[in-house]
Amino acid sequence: MHQTPRTSLFHTTHIGLVMVQIQRQSGLTTEELVRRIGADPARVAAVLSGSRFPSRCLTIRFARACGADHHILLKVWDDEHERRCQSITHSADEATHGATTRQ
Repeated sequence: MHQTPRTSLFHTTHIGLVMVQIQRQSGLTTEELVRRIGADPARVAAVLSGSRFPSRCLTIRFARACGADHHILLKVWDDEHERRCQSITHSADEATHGATTRQ
């Protein structure tokens, strides 16, 4: 199955890459990070791998656990969240337009 760039946005997140860099800079192991955040290990692993977009709350807890400025990480989160929302709206518009033109 061929994936368009729009769909592939939902398989790898930019914020996941940024969070991995922050974790590395902090020197925390994933186990220690999970313990400090108080989140499900599978959820944190999915966020760090880029396969899951983190909640705003998890993003803040992550930044604080790593000793990073959560305001800066939230700017990355906000930017990606907006792009994702625009992509969903664009996809829905295309699907609606395609359905009306086929009728």
